[in-house]
Amino acid sequence: MRKLNSQFITTFVSEAGLDGQNGTYYGFVEMDRYYCMAVAEGYDGDGGFESAKLAVDAAMEAFVQKPGMSAGRIRACLKKAHRCLKEHSVRIRLKAGILLLVSDYTRFRYGVCGNVMLYAFRNAGAYHQSATHTVYQAMVDRKQITDEAVSPKEETRNLYHYLGGSGGITVSGKVRLQDGDMLLAATEGFWNRVNRVEILDAYESIQSVEEFLGDLQELYLRGSTDSIPCCCLAAVEIKKAYKENTALKKKIWIWCLVILLILAIGGTVLTVFIRAKRRRQNEIRTAAAVYEDAGDQYMAKLNSLLAKQEYEKAAEESKKLDKNEERLERERLLSEKINISVMTDNAGKSYEAKNFSQAREEYKNALELAEKYEELVPLVNAIGQKQKLVSTGMEISNYMESAALKEAAGDMETAGILYKRAEAMLRIVDDADRLKEVQLALLRVKEQVDQEAREERAKARDEVIIDSDKTAALNAVLAGDFEAALEQYTKIRDSYIAMEDNEKAEETTQIILSLQKQAREIKELTVETIEEDKSAALDALVAGDMDMALMMYEKMLEAYLELGDEAGAEETRAMIESLQKQMESAPPADEPGKPEETKKAEEPEAPRASEDAKSAIGPGETQAASGPGVKSSQAGAGQDEQALLDQYLDDALRATARQDFESAIEAYREIEDFYIQSGNSETAITTDAIIESLERLMEEAK
Repeated sequence: MRKLNSQFITTFVSEAGLDGQNGTYYGFVEMDRYYCMAVAEGYDGDGGFESAKLAVDAAMEAFVQKPGMSAGRIRACLKKAHRCLKEHSVRIRLKAGILLLVSDYTRFRYGVCGNVMLYAFRNAGAYHQSATHTVYQAMVDRKQITDEAVSPKEETRNLYHYLGGSGGITVSGKVRLQDGDMLLAATEGFWNRVNRVEILDAYESIQSVEEFLGDLQELYLRGSTDSIPCCCLAAVEIKKAYKENTALKKKIWIWCLVILLILAIGGTVLTVFIRAKRRRQNEIRTAAAVYEDAGDQYMAKLNSLLAKQEYEKAAEESKKLDKNEERLERERLLSEKINISVMTDNAGKSYEAKNFSQAREEYKNALELAEKYEELVPLVNAIGQKQKLVSTGMEISNYMESAALKEAAGDMETAGILYKRAEAMLRIVDDADRLKEVQLALLRVKEQVDQEAREERAKARDEVIIDSDKTAALNAVLAGDFEAALEQYTKIRDSYIAMEDNEKAEETTQIILSLQKQAREIKELTVETIEEDKSAALDALVAGDMDMALMMYEKMLEAYLELGDEAGAEETRAMIESLQKQMESAPPADEPGKPEETKKAEEPEAPRASEDAKSAIGPGETQAASGPGVKSSQAGAGQDEQALLDQYLDDALRATARQDFESAIEAYREIEDFYIQSGNSETAITTDAIIESLERLMEEAK
């Protein structure tokens, strides 16, 4: 639309220098909304045509791809041309100066890098002239050059910025166009030879743009032809610029002002409302922060209930805030702090209830949440102290539980040590109730220990008495006095029952039963022996062996005395006295006509008399002579032999009580051998009878 309602006529003139090389290039493009023209001059050694062409093509291509009239857009197009020259600088460095003109058919704007100049003419005069990046321009700006007609030509090609070098770019502001305006872009080869005054003179008398460019070309070629550089002139005649609808614009501006006024009033009202709301929101935030700070302070003192109340007040205040991320964050924060206060309170209750495991878990959870907030650092420290107390409480509980178990198991010494450790730790944590409990437990343990000590002393005394009774019982057994032995073992059993040693009492009962059974067996065996001896005595009397008969009757007397049969003993004594009287009235041993058997029977009289003398000492007397602390007249055994004998007899009795007849028989045989070696044949015979009775018992058991 803009292009159709405007008329831009573009004309250009390009001249090669005397060397025949033209280092300039020109291009333009007309679009619906924008007009773009570029003029460039190359500075490389081959005339610069390639550099100028690359710069113009790159700048025009960048503009066509993304047209626009902004300073940034123009700068981007020139920077692309600058990069293009650098990329193609292979053999030599490509350098060029450029001017890029952009118009929206109403205004124009240009960007320059180097020494290409732009003139804008209107009404026979120039109303705008661009600046170049040359030392000459710097001298003009510093007013070192007052007369442009006499200019230092050598400084016009001395550049500060150019494409392919430093690449500095200057972009002008927007300049409005009118019908009849003319824009002229000229390279340094032209404006170095033709000054501004001459250009204005040529412009005053123009009839057309072609005539104007022809006059300028004549001015360019005048004078000496020794050193004429190449140049390029590009003129744009604006026969018709695009006219914007000013009335509509005026209406739009008015409506914009009205809308702006309404918006201003609305904005003011809204600002007042927002400020009031913000003030109210800030008041709410302040109140909530005060409640929250109070809760934090209570939490630092582990006053969880008051802290929870303050946090709940802060949460209620936070609900008055606008629903946004801040409110949600505050609600989350306060909810976590309420949870921390609840956990801390529950942990405190668990600690007071001595539920240390639960208290430790609650404190641990509260600590994990509290560590995320800097304001709860005092609470973190307080919880740390509480955790130490909980650990101490758990250790105390472990000591007390272990002590109670040891006390129940009867290990009072270990229980007392554990209770004392618990007492020492309770004095540190200052728990009066549990301290009193432990102290009572210590008193109870001490009393139990004292009681056990008394019982041990009493038990030791009882053990001494029992050992004495055992010795007496063993002596009675060895002496064959089973009644005395049974009496002593009954006393021992009663002592074990009083000591509540049921195992030993039962064992002693078995010994008593065994002795009773053995006593019955020996009694029966003694009765049988008496009958056998009586029969043997009768046979000896029949055979006329008075000595043998007397010996048998004496043996019967001993048996009756052992059985306590006074009638049998009295009768046997009478028989002995009768036999002794008969033997006294009998003829001497060397009397002629005495049978040979009688002599032979009388030959061992002396040793038998000695044996009778030995037999006159009853079994009880023999045992008494060989008892503890007395030397035996026959064996001469010492205390060690007697102790060994007592050990054998005790083993035999215990084996018999266990019905281990083989072990008992073996022990009795050891005793029998001992008596045989010591010459105590009577006790050896009694022991042999016991062995026979045990053998019969073993057969019965089988």
